[in-house]
Amino acid sequence: MTKKQVAFYIAGLGILIAIAVAVVELFLLPPNTVDIAAGPKGTYLYETAQKYAQEFEKAGVKVNVIETNGTLENIALVNHDSKNIEFAFIEGGAANSANYPNLESLGSIVYAPIWVFYRSKLGTIRDINDLKGKRIALGFITQGVHNNATHILSAVGITAQNSQFFDLGRKDALKALQANKIDAMFTSAPAEDPLIKKLFNSPNVSVLNWPDAEGISRNMREFHVLTLPMGTIDLINNKPVNNMNLLATTFTVVAQKETYSALIYLMMGIMVDVHQSPSFLHAENEFPADRDVDFPLSADAQNYYSRGGKPFLQKHLPYWAASFVGKLLLVLVPLLAIIYPFSQAYPVLTQWFYTRRVNRFYLMLVKIEKRFDEGGNREITQQELESLRSQIEALIKQEKIPSSYTNLLYDLREHVSQVMKRHVIS
Repeated sequence: MTKKQVAFYIAGLGILIAIAVAVVELFLLPPNTVDIAAGPKGTYLYETAQKYAQEFEKAGVKVNVIETNGTLENIALVNHDSKNIEFAFIEGGAANSANYPNLESLGSIVYAPIWVFYRSKLGTIRDINDLKGKRIALGFITQGVHNNATHILSAVGITAQNSQFFDLGRKDALKALQANKIDAMFTSAPAEDPLIKKLFNSPNVSVLNWPDAEGISRNMREFHVLTLPMGTIDLINNKPVNNMNLLATTFTVVAQKETYSALIYLMMGIMVDVHQSPSFLHAENEFPADRDVDFPLSADAQNYYSRGGKPFLQKHLPYWAASFVGKLLLVLVPLLAIIYPFSQAYPVLTQWFYTRRVNRFYLMLVKIEKRFDEGGNREITQQELESLRSQIEALIKQEKIPSSYTNLLYDLREHVSQVMKRHVIS
């Protein structure tokens, strides 16, 4: 092998290595950082995102928990082309999936009751209709509860024309309620949320029992009717004092369609670890679930639910390794499907090629011998025969034909010699 050939092969190898590194970096290796659009600090969703972050870090993935003002801001962030935020929490019923075609759901994670707390001095609020004419805090305009509260109130005829609405977060709403600046406040949170217990035990604050919950849910199918047993919120103070009805939606996790499959499966496993335990309002293993989702379910999430867990690679390999091997298989399997049949056909094609090449020399030999037999110009014919033998010798010496086919050349050379013995006079 010449120096030029060596340099050529080294350069080619370098290019292949560079391509392989680029493929690994850009295509095969999953991200090691993740963004989650959560919600306001101190809320259930923000604290849940912190739990997710701890689990992600065990897999070597760093999580940036983004504080937001609620569902609509979360959707805007995760749907943004340049933000590249992978996951977000949303409240059921607050968004129209048709407006966000690039988002998919990973499933619901917990019930989110719609709580209505009001000033006790108003007397007993029998049902939602009794809030007409009152001063009502609906939550931040970017929160899911604001959208759901507005729909519920509108359904029973309570609007900004006959009542006063305030766009206040739950902490500000609680202060306004205690200061007699509003009459009632909407908030949504699981029953375990510390603020819910605080509100149940706040003096001069009462909670709506939702006696019309079933009727509302029959008209607005995004809501569930749940029962909160007596004493569930606070056993010591017996809160609530009686069994009460709850009107609830669910919190769900959404992701960008382009999110890595391995990252989706990692998130699904974390969702199971965090939410499979029973709560005040759901049974063990009830969540996460593939129901009550406002967005189409991700194909990876659907596979996770239907198969009852992670695929084989994600079960037995670390997160990054499972992603690497999975992507690599996507590349190698089609290549093998092409290479294997070719490898089987290669010997046959090679034999045909070289046999055809040798046969061309035999055709030349036949023509030369025919000219001898027909009495052609012997000097010219002899030169042709010598030229043919020289070409064969050159091929043998240059090893342009694989060693397994040199027997064809040696046979050809022997036949050329026999023709020379018969017709050429030394």
